Amino acid sequence: MAVSIEKIPFFQSLNPRELERMRQCLREKNFSKGETLFVEGKSCERVFFVKSGRVKLTRISAAGREQILETLGPGDTCACNPGAREWSCSANAEALTACTVWFLSREEYVRLVEANTALSHTLNNLFARRLQCYGNLIEEVSLKDSRKRLVKFLLDMLADQPSPGNTLSLPFTREELAQRIGVVRETVARQLYQLKRLKLIDIHPRQVLIRNRKGLENLLSQ
Repeated sequence: MAVSIEKIPFFQSLNPRELERMRQCLREKNFSKGETLFVEGKSCERVFFVKSGRVKLTRISAAGREQILETLGPGDTCACNPGAREWSCSANAEALTACTVWFLSREEYVRLVEANTALSHTLNNLFARRLQCYGNLIEEVSLKDSRKRLVKFLLDMLADQPSPGNTLSLPFTREELAQRIGVVRETVARQLYQLKRLKLIDIHPRQVLIRNRKGLENLLSQ
C-alpha cells in the first residue's frame, strides 16, 4: 500500500500552495529490505516520510542487542526535530521491507516548522504520541519476566486496535516482535506456545487470537 503526499498526516495542515511547494522539495528514494536510511548519532540532514513499505527505528544496547523503538508504515515520519537548526539522529533507521520514502532537507523542514503554526501543533501531537509510545516501551522492557513483557505487549496492541475484537494482526515477524520487547526470537516462540497451552491465546499465521483476556491480565499481576 502506498500513500499520496496529500494523505500524509504531517502535511494535512498545509494549504494548496504550501503543499505544491512541498511536493517540489521532496525527494523520492527506494530502499531494499535491510538497507540503512540513517545512523544514530549522525547529524540530522533530512527527515523522511514513508510512502510505502515499513521502516524500523532502533537503538543498539551496550551489549550489542537491537531494540526496536518504533515501526513506521505508509504516512508515518521519523521527524523528531522540533525545528532546531542543529540536530543529531537519536536512532537508527532500517528498511524492514522494500520501501519508498520521501526525503525533506533539514533546511526546508526548519523553514516549514517556523512558518506554519498549525504544523507546529501537529508536531506537538506527534511528539506526545511518540513520548507515550516510548514510555510504554520503557515499562515493557523494565519487566524482568519475558512472559510479562510479551503479555503486556499483546494487551497493549489489543487496546490500541481501531475496531473491537479479540484477533490481533501482527504486521511483523517473531524476530521483530522479540526486538520490540527486548528478548531473543526463541524466547518469544516459547512464551507464545506456553500461553497457547494455558488456553489464553491461539496462534495463527500473522495473527494471535486472545481467548482469555482476563487470564492474561492476571499474569501481569502475579
